[in-house]
Amino acid sequence: MTVRKKWWEKEPLRFECQADCFKCCTKPGIVYFDQAAIKNGAGIIKVSVEVFKKEFLRKDEGHWVHEVENGKPCAFLIEEGCAINSGKPLQCRSYPFWKENLTSKSMWKLVGGFCPGVGVGPETALTAIRQFLARFKL
Repeated sequence: MTVRKKWWEKEPLRFECQADCFKCCTKPGIVYFDQAAIKNGAGIIKVSVEVFKKEFLRKDEGHWVHEVENGKPCAFLIEEGCAINSGKPLQCRSYPFWKENLTSKSMWKLVGGFCPGVGVGPETALTAIRQFLARFKL
């Protein structure tokens, strides 16, 4: 049986985060934190895991989440960028390679209209894209 390739497996995708952009950090939505991201984030900003959860997260259907409200940036966004950049959640690290952004070439182009890093920089390896999609299933 032949497996049909997805559009993004047939042509190279380029992405490189642009300095001083942070647009993805201002979109409203939910950011999922697994236990490693909670521990890393707490360690980076030098608070206990309990304080980190109380101050920045809430439980949602069994998952720890940080909610970015409409009109407000992520609580971890500071002037220099992400305050927890070296330990940020997989969801943040994998942007823009989210399942919903890769549904079609048109959707990818739409994301590129918002994110200036789409379409520039080095080609992203298919293995990296597949790993992001496999590891982040929420």
